[in-house]
Amino acid sequence: MNPDPKEPTNTADRGRRSAHPKAWEWLRENAKLLIEVLISVIFLNAFLLQSFAIPTPSMEDSMLVGDHLLANRTAYALTPGRLDRFVFPMRDIRRGDIVVFKAPPEIKAGNLGRMMYVKRVIGLPGELVRMVDNRVSIDGKPLAEPYVVLKGGPAVPSSFPPENPDLWGREFPAEYRSCAVRTGQGTAFRVPAGHYFCMGDNRNVSADSRVWGPLPAADIIGRPWRIYWSYAETSDYYLNRSFLSRLADIVTHFPAKTRWKRIFKKY
Repeated sequence: MNPDPKEPTNTADRGRRSAHPKAWEWLRENAKLLIEVLISVIFLNAFLLQSFAIPTPSMEDSMLVGDHLLANRTAYALTPGRLDRFVFPMRDIRRGDIVVFKAPPEIKAGNLGRMMYVKRVIGLPGELVRMVDNRVSIDGKPLAEPYVVLKGGPAVPSSFPPENPDLWGREFPAEYRSCAVRTGQGTAFRVPAGHYFCMGDNRNVSADSRVWGPLPAADIIGRPWRIYWSYAETSDYYLNRSFLSRLADIVTHFPAKTRWKRIFKKY
C-alpha cells in the first residue's frame, strides 16, 4: 500500500507540523495581551494618571530635576455623583497644594513638547497676594512657607506686584494687570475668580504667576501622586538633548544616576 503523500512520512515531520499551531497560538495570545496592556495604559494616561518629568530646579527641594512622576488627573475633577467621589476621592484645591497644569506660556508659544508645568498654589480666588523681598502675605497676613528655598542667581522679581504700573514684566498678560490694587500695606494682586496664584518653591528661578499671570482653574490637570523614577541630570539634558542622546546616557549610567531612594515617594 502506497503512503498518502499528504501525510507526514516520519516523526520529525509530524513534530514540525504540530509545532506550528502552538507557535501561532503563542503569538496570538501574546499579541492580545500586549493590545490589552496598551489600551489600559492609554486609558490610565487619558483619564486617571498623567506621567511627566521635572526638567528645571524651580520646585527644589520638594521636587528635583529628573524626578519622573505620575499625576492624579482625578484629584480635582468635577464629578456628577457621590459614587464617583467614592471611587475617585476628590477635593477642592487648597493653598499649599502642588498642581500639574497646562503651562500658559508654552501653550502661547506652541511648544507642544513642554505643555505641563508643576507649581505650588499660593493664592486662592479673590485673595490679595503681596510679595516683598520673597516674603508673601495673603490678605495682609504673613504666609508661613517652610518649603521655600532661594537657589541660583535671582532671575525673577523678589517683589510682586510692581508698585509702579510701568514696571510690569513684558510677559505678564495685560488683561490681568488691572488686578493690582492699592492697600494700606502697598500694592497687592487680587486673584481673579476662577484662577489661582501659583509659584515654584525655588523662588529665585521659578517662572510662575509673577511672570505669566494667574493660572486658570480649567488648565489644571491634577496633582502629583508618586515618583516612579528619578534620574540625576541637568536641565540642559532634559530640555535640549535629543531622545537618542538621552537614551544612550541612560543605558550607560542607569544604576549610578538613578536616585533609588526617591522612587515611590508619595506627594
